[in-house]
Amino acid sequence: MKRMNIFILLMAIFAIFITGCEARQTFSDDTLIGTPTPAPPTERQVKLIDSGPERGGTLRLFTTPVDTLNPLHTNNKYVIHISSFIFESLFVRTEENKVEPWLVEEWEHENFTNWSFTIKRNVKFHHGPELTSYDARHTIRLLENSDTAFFDTEFIKNIKEFNIITSRKFEIALKNPDEELLNKLTFPILSQTVESVTEKTLYGSGAYCLEKMDEIEITLAVNEKWWHEELPYIDYIIFKIFSENELIDAFQNKETDVSFIKNVDFDKYRYRTDICYQVYPGNEVNFLYVNPGSLFGQLNRQQALFGYVIGRIHEMNLGQVQYFEDYSDPFTIEEFREAMIQSGLSWDRDKRLFTYGNKPLSKIVIVAPEQDIQKLHTANFLVNILSDAGIVAEIKTMSNQAVKNAIRNGVYDLSPVTEEIRPWEKLADTIKRMQDSLGYGKDNSYILPLYRNMQATLFSNKIRGEKKSIYWNPYQGFHTWYMPVYKDEREE
Repeated sequence: MKRMNIFILLMAIFAIFITGCEARQTFSDDTLIGTPTPAPPTERQVKLIDSGPERGGTLRLFTTPVDTLNPLHTNNKYVIHISSFIFESLFVRTEENKVEPWLVEEWEHENFTNWSFTIKRNVKFHHGPELTSYDARHTIRLLENSDTAFFDTEFIKNIKEFNIITSRKFEIALKNPDEELLNKLTFPILSQTVESVTEKTLYGSGAYCLEKMDEIEITLAVNEKWWHEELPYIDYIIFKIFSENELIDAFQNKETDVSFIKNVDFDKYRYRTDICYQVYPGNEVNFLYVNPGSLFGQLNRQQALFGYVIGRIHEMNLGQVQYFEDYSDPFTIEEFREAMIQSGLSWDRDKRLFTYGNKPLSKIVIVAPEQDIQKLHTANFLVNILSDAGIVAEIKTMSNQAVKNAIRNGVYDLSPVTEEIRPWEKLADTIKRMQDSLGYGKDNSYILPLYRNMQATLFSNKIRGEKKSIYWNPYQGFHTWYMPVYKDEREE
């Protein structure tokens, strides 16, 4: 009994000592150094794995302040992104200059002039009415009076008749054949029952409906009555509103799940494990303008210049851009010099310069916007390769508006210019539009495409599913995306 009492007393003293040590550690001013926690036995460890596509989750996307939610009236490209979740089109753009049917079940044409379309069954707007041929005609009439830059409106002038055959079938008769008509039918179909598209009447037929909107974010909820055979996996899409210059910061701060970048070295993202990305051509194409009244305004000299530039275009070293190296036959420096001699210039072998009528050529003036690094880089490249060939050139920098005025008034020889290619355009269409805008009505275009800027979509790695971004449809395939729901391997 006495031994038992001594044992209990010793245990009590030991407990007090331990408690005192813990108390002193808890309230100590000393910096704490964490003690490693022993790993649990293997049989108690939890392995989290992606369980595959399941319903649920919220996808957070970026937008700038909204001007209007009407996709035919907005000037904001991010509103077009928003509308792609709410509205649907007859055809969707899936690749560069390629579309596939979406709301259309079948179609046919006769000599690309008389077209017939049949709309899919049981497609309904969010407020109940079925989407019909009448809605397609209604939307085209709205589009005709729209100044949108996102959808083609010129094709409407070529429509001779729009005939409704049934509620699901309609015909379009054109004045002139148009092989690219399908490429232009990518505009969102609006309901004829809605007089004015507003926040309260934003009724499309798409996979998501507008749930609420405020100054901070726009929330879309999945359309439980969507006509597609499978509903989207993600329940909510939230477009968070920022200024344009906050695009990357919002993504880096994990406030959004997707971002866009351009004019950078995309390879630096290759080893990031928290994101994935897709690179594709952007909408900005860079051209070289030639003044028709300049030294290179003469056709054979212009062809020689274009070939010479293309022959050395990779020396621009712009990184990840899409060069138009196949646009013209490349010339070597010797071939360029020979072509210039054949055009009437003389080559001074001693001075290694071209002359005309025994007089030095005037300096070639290359105008470029000040502080536009990419165009200044192009201008410097032109100065260097012309100098190599024996033609002296200089760069004159000025404001963007001054450059436009110089081009319009012909006060320049060469100028690097950037133009946006439109979704329905091919490169030749863009050049023709630029040519018309400048008043260059001759067959000789005086415009050489140099390269196209590349862009990338950055995705958080928590977005799973096939991603097929293109510039005009960066969220393509969103209805198959899902947010992983992790589960405990022990539950299996």
